[in-house]
Amino acid sequence: MRNIIQLLNVLLLSLLPLSSQSVIAAEQEHALKAGFLYNFARYGDWQENTAENNEFILCSSDEAFINTARKVLNHRSVDNQPIIMQQITLETEQVNKCQLLFITTKTFSDWLNLKQSQSSILVNTMVVGESQGFIEAGGHIRFFIASGKIRFEISPKQLQQSGITMSSKVLRLGRVLDR
Repeated sequence: MRNIIQLLNVLLLSLLPLSSQSVIAAEQEHALKAGFLYNFARYGDWQENTAENNEFILCSSDEAFINTARKVLNHRSVDNQPIIMQQITLETEQVNKCQLLFITTKTFSDWLNLKQSQSSILVNTMVVGESQGFIEAGGHIRFFIASGKIRFEISPKQLQQSGITMSSKVLRLGRVLDR
């Protein structure tokens, strides 16, 4: 019995570095995506400025992402508006306060439920995600990994339907989808 406990302790201790490495890798990926979101915000053009108190509001319901984005985008601004990161629940009244909404893989099913309950398109909210089928489900921009690098695909048509246009500088960098 004592040998089994010692063996379990050794196994547990050997797994700790792996779990901390995966946490660091996830945080690094969130940091890179936060940087992309910042540039999407800088090069996006919202037809109506719905910002409250002259702030640019970036939202996600993923707490880990928001915590990392706060570190990365601290003291950044979009069109002279400070970026405010807000963790929200995916409910219509909260989502409508966001200019940019990031949907992680963890929160994709909640977003799909929100989309099904909503009869209209989100207006003045850029919706970015990372799940397979995200753009087909009504999202605007989707991150994907290719050759070990973060890439994105974008639907300018769906962005326009939400009252947002994207600079051609960004469109040249991504995979443009006509849907």
